[in-house]
Amino acid sequence: MKGLLPAPCRVVGYALLLVSVFVPMLMYMFGMVDDSNLLMIKSGVRLLVGVCLFMIFLSKAKDEGEQMRHIRAKALQYALYIWGVYYVVVGVKDLVMGSVSSSEQSSSILFLVISVICLEFLGKKHRIEQQFKNRR
Repeated sequence: MKGLLPAPCRVVGYALLLVSVFVPMLMYMFGMVDDSNLLMIKSGVRLLVGVCLFMIFLSKAKDEGEQMRHIRAKALQYALYIWGVYYVVVGVKDLVMGSVSSSEQSSSILFLVISVICLEFLGKKHRIEQQFKNRR
């Protein structure tokens, strides 16, 4: 799976992710959040976080090659496994508790977060392995 967006989108994605986390808190501190606009702010933040995570995951690396494509596909595979386990555990918990709404609320955002974490981890692991190969 190759990157679709240019490399600077990774930095922009992280910057917007940071903004999307702290701006709602600042808005609350200054009294700009009330009952009439809470749903709109929540939906906007969720949408912005999703877009940022897509930007991070789908941006090209500086040294985009076959190895990075393999790492991105492997990260997606690991994230899918972890997300599947999460979804089953939350589903069973909801079944036992008698509610069915909590598993649907944040599962897509969680999948994207896990995908980005797996991508970053596997990318760093690959770089470290390359450095040790060069030393030998």
